[in-house]
Formats: sequence, structure tokens, C-alpha cells
Amino acid sequence: MPMRIGETAVSLCAVAVETTYAGLRIFKFDDGPASDVTARLGILPTSSHDAGDLITHTSPHRWRHSLWSLSTKNVSTGSLQEHLVWLLDRVEPKDQVLHALSAEGCDLDWFCFVSLDETGQGGVALDPGILRRLAVLPIHLTLDLYGN
Repeated sequence: MPMRIGETAVSLCAVAVETTYAGLRIFKFDDGPASDVTARLGILPTSSHDAGDLITHTSPHRWRHSLWSLSTKNVSTGSLQEHLVWLLDRVEPKDQVLHALSAEGCDLDWFCFVSLDETGQGGVALDPGILRRLAVLPIHLTLDLYGN
């Protein structure tokens, strides 16, 4: 179905999406703990771990990196774009910190989870405004897509 002038691709694609959420993940590969990221951003993560922490309480394996993550999984509903806007509204004011973390060797990504409905077809779309906001930050975009 062709789009009409003024109609957004988000409204067309969102109908086939069953579940979606997004997160900003910051991976540290030095000896610094994830709490360093919390202190610099002034934002509490929804999850984190430090290098050397046990991966699970039943496993002898340990993380080789620290991770700081802010996720919309339990705090927001809506389209992928709405999840990304929620995150951007919180971290854009800290753009200089994000650039510094990237320059210091941290890996940053927007982790986007999308589960399609029972047809297994569909997708997501992001409008030019959100793409501009994402593009100015040193953060990779990871799309984790699941279909039936």
C-alpha cells in the first residue's frame, strides 16, 4: 500500500510488531567499573555489571568487560521510535560524555529488539528527525529482529 503525503512510515510498519524495546549499552574494556559511567552520565542504569563479576550465580564464568545499560524494556511501550525518543531525551544532554567514552575506547550501541507478530512479516521505520538525532552521537545501531 503506498503512503499518502504526510503519512508516516512508522504507522504503517508498527502494526506487524508484537514487542519492541530499546536500550543504550556502554561496554567498557578497561579496568573501570560500570559505576564510572553512572557517575559521568549522572543517570542510573537499568542494569550493569563489572569485569570480573560472575555471569550467573551458578556459573564459574566471569564477564571480561563492564557493561552499563539503560533499557526501555520495563519503562515504556509503543513503537521502536518512541522507545528511542525516550532514551534520547535522557542521554542527549550528555552528548559530550558519550563522545568522550567512545574516544576512550568504550563501545556504545542502541540495542533495538523487535519481535514480529504471528505472520512473521513487517518491520519498523524511523523518521528523518529521529535518524538525525541518532546520527550525531557516537553510538552504533543494533537491530535484533525476530519473526515466526
